[in-house]
Amino acid sequence: MTITVYSKSGCPECVFTKKFLEAENVPYIEKRVDKNEDYLEEVTLLGYRSLPVIKVDEDETFTGYRPEKLENLVLAWQR
Repeated sequence: MTITVYSKSGCPECVFTKKFLEAENVPYIEKRVDKNEDYLEEVTLLGYRSLPVIKVDEDETFTGYRPEKLENLVLAWQR
């Protein structure tokens, strides 16, 4: 399972999302849209206009700090 978090500086929901995953020892790839325009384009192509965007493999994406979805990711990661 590969988890990608699209984020930017100054985004509280991005920070909460990353801290949640880190607290559960779930590895993720961070793509900072404010440092790489290609990452911003990826977010746009996924159909999102707000951050964070969380992408799980190529199957699932969601946006925002969503503890219930993050908990499901943790459970799936632990399997």
